Amino acid sequence: MPIGSLIAAALVVTAVLASSCSSEPTPLARATTVPVDAAPWILFQQDAGSRYEVALVRADGTDRTAPLHDLGTHHQSNPDWSPDGRQLVFAMSDGERDDLWVADADGGHSRLLLDCARLCLWLDDPDWSPDGRSIVYSQTKLRQSGTGTSTLETVDVVTGLVQVLLGPWSRDFTAGARYSPDGNQVVFEKVHKAGRGPDADIDGVTLSVMRLDRPRHPVRAITDPRLFAATADWSPDGERIAYSALAEPGDEAPDLFWIGPSGGEPTRITSLADAGGFAAEPAWLTDGSGLLFSGHLAAGPGSPELLTVAPDGSGVGSAFGEDTLLGRHPRAQPTS
Repeated sequence: MPIGSLIAAALVVTAVLASSCSSEPTPLARATTVPVDAAPWILFQQDAGSRYEVALVRADGTDRTAPLHDLGTHHQSNPDWSPDGRQLVFAMSDGERDDLWVADADGGHSRLLLDCARLCLWLDDPDWSPDGRSIVYSQTKLRQSGTGTSTLETVDVVTGLVQVLLGPWSRDFTAGARYSPDGNQVVFEKVHKAGRGPDADIDGVTLSVMRLDRPRHPVRAITDPRLFAATADWSPDGERIAYSALAEPGDEAPDLFWIGPSGGEPTRITSLADAGGFAAEPAWLTDGSGLLFSGHLAAGPGSPELLTVAPDGSGVGSAFGEDTLLGRHPRAQPTS
């Protein structure tokens, strides 16, 4: 999916991010919010000026680096960890198509995992399975008729074998798929379009959970499509799914919520939209004690910051104490 539509499900968030300006973060002091032992490294997507690129920073705010800085000149986006915390998967776009790549966490042994060729427009939102064998992602193709068709798929990391889990659809597409900790379920955004074109307006998004351990992979909707729920992540115990959504239909910006995998009444985590800010792209810390996310604490211009919050909504603030780091799509490194 094009860089400007990475949170395509959250329409207001997309508008905010597309209009934001970029700036280089200042050197960071020691963190006071994110425990070092919970996240030795934080993986994220930063604005490098001429492109977006994969970046890493220690949980204490030191050693910020772009391990794939020398890999081509194209946008690198939506990075994720392998379950052992030693490799990365990410999308790389040349402005026309998005491919999937994998590399060691230090940038070594980078390779093209899946080529977006022929009818393919983009491969997006990769997430590594807990057993390390496969990666789930969303694909959209452009047919000669001008219709965009979308599928939810997996690719075997070793063999490159692709399996279609859901689709193809022409009035829907998927985004933000994430495996449950046991690998038996996948949560994803089912995004409904007003037309059949790949860039048709979005008029609803439903977080849905698919069972991989049952025949025909039954799917259950767990949120109201009018709330444009997006960018979900499972808690380490698999009991909660954190996500970004509007609090009420028609609101101007999203906040963070969590919900059980069977649905029910969501619990609100943040209320940043009330102050003119927003919250998006939550990711649980490995011990479940808090969440990393991107957003703004209050109204104002500029790129999103990396923030943190406890599951009960307390302690919301910069992920690095009094210092600020601009970025998106944060992920805490898995630890054994």
